[in-house]
Amino acid sequence: MYSGIPAYNPYVNYQQPVTDIGQVTSEQEAVNAYVAAGRSKIMFTADDKTVFVKSVSMNGQVEMDIFDRREKTPLPPSSEYVTREELAAAIEALKPAKKAVKTEAAE
Repeated sequence: MYSGIPAYNPYVNYQQPVTDIGQVTSEQEAVNAYVAAGRSKIMFTADDKTVFVKSVSMNGQVEMDIFDRREKTPLPPSSEYVTREELAAAIEALKPAKKAVKTEAAE
């Protein structure tokens, strides 16, 4: 009876995508770098400022992405902090005013 799930065949070579990492000196060298079909290669420039990712599909289509690495600067500290007392006062100002409820005594 067929269960709809294909049987596992231990003799079939299940190919995993392979990524190589290397170093290049220029963009032209990255463009000319050999990458086998179905694989990708990550290349860094010598100064580590540019990253090239070159991929070749199984049918031979080449795709290359270029990224510039830059260092992020931390955000300057903000002076928009409030103290706990200021926060409590602001919360109290937002609360609705309590109304006094008068009860008449039964006579």
